[in-house]
Formats: sequence, structure tokens, C-alpha cells
Amino acid sequence: MTLVAVLVLLLILVLAVPVAAGLGWLGLVLNQFYSPISLIVTTGEVTWSTTTSFILVAVPFYVLMGEIMLRTGMAERMYAAIAQWVSWLPGGLMHSNVVACAVWGAPSGSSVATAVTVGTVAMGEIKKHNYNEPLFLGTIAAGGTLGILIPPSINMVVYGAMTDTSIPKLYLAGFIPGFVLSILFMATVLAACLWRPAWGGTLTRAPSMILSSACWTPSPDTSRVMDGLPPLLRAILSISSM
Repeated sequence: MTLVAVLVLLLILVLAVPVAAGLGWLGLVLNQFYSPISLIVTTGEVTWSTTTSFILVAVPFYVLMGEIMLRTGMAERMYAAIAQWVSWLPGGLMHSNVVACAVWGAPSGSSVATAVTVGTVAMGEIKKHNYNEPLFLGTIAAGGTLGILIPPSINMVVYGAMTDTSIPKLYLAGFIPGFVLSILFMATVLAACLWRPAWGGTLTRAPSMILSSACWTPSPDTSRVMDGLPPLLRAILSISSM
């Protein structure tokens, strides 16, 4: 069977059939000769049992929450709040892009939605602060990938439903890699801007906070920092509810 499978696969690839389609045809051919169960019947049963799982109800609700947070202007306020904390680093708002993607990835649950949301808010800052455009866009593209890794994630829900895997365990497994990737992305930006300071654009003002011996007093600008808490709180509540 192995020899036949290899020969059929090579024949399909020689005919310039795309790999995905070639593997599909290979499965159909081998099923006709070696499988006692009809692949069509099995595919129908597996598809039906997977797509009727109640776990998938979470997917449209994640999309709904992300849409509500976007339409209410929470994305803009969150980005401004994050900029108050990290934009003083070499690289400025590029660090804000990574952190915003990490935070927004939780309510959106999608890489594309995360990149589009943060990109919509951040794109206007490239020319305004003279950032290196490829590096700035790279932080949005790379940060967007955190959307499917940092829980809760739509892809993890779908994968868990299809493979009968514990979704809470998938969430726990994705948190640490997502956090580490965020740090590595920011470290890359930091190293690039220390090597080429011009890539970091004009330095953005650091958080306006006054730290005295008696108390910590935020200025009026630091009230915007609180705008970053709702998305973070929603992510914590979603994960803890699992």
C-alpha cells in the first residue's frame, strides 16, 4: 500500500496538481482499493458530528464581542492607553502595535481581525512620526498572529471541537507562547531601533506621571491609561469562565 500511495502521489504531483488537491485525490484513490468503509459516508458523519457541537456557539459570540468593541471606539482608546505606557521605548508606537495586538487578540480571537483593527488605528502614525514603514507594518503583521495564539482564540475553539481536545487546556497552552512572542517582537524592534535610531521615528512622549515620596499622582493624560483595562478585563473573564 505504501508503494502504491507514493507512486500515485508522485504521478499527481508530476501532473502539476496543487499539493492540497493532490492529497485529496490520493485519499479518494486509496479509499477505493484499501478501505472497507466508504470515505464519503465517513466524511459526512464526521462533518455533521463536529459542526453540531455546542462548543462552536462560542465562535459567533467572540466575533460579536470584537465587533462591539471596535464599533464603540474601544480600539482607539485602548491603543492610546497602551501608547501612554510603552511608546517611550526606542521604537515608539511600534511597541504599542505589538502590545495592542496581544491585548486585542483576546477579544477578537482572530489574527486577521487583530491586524486589521490595530492597523486601522495605527497606520496614520507612520508619516506623522517618521517611522520606518516596513518595520512599522511588520510589527502589525507579526503582532496580528498573536490573535489566534493568545486565548481566547476562535481557531482553538474550532480545533478543540474537531479533535475532541480540551479547550481550556488549549488556552493554557497558548498563553505562555503568546506572551513570549510578544516579548521577542518588542525586543526585535528595540534592537533594530538601537541599531538604526532613525527607524524609530520621533520620540513619543512618555507617560505623564508624577512620583513623589508621599504619593503617586497621575496627570490628566494618564486617565487614558484606564481605557486599556476593559479589553484586558474581558479577556481575563473569558479565560476564567472556561
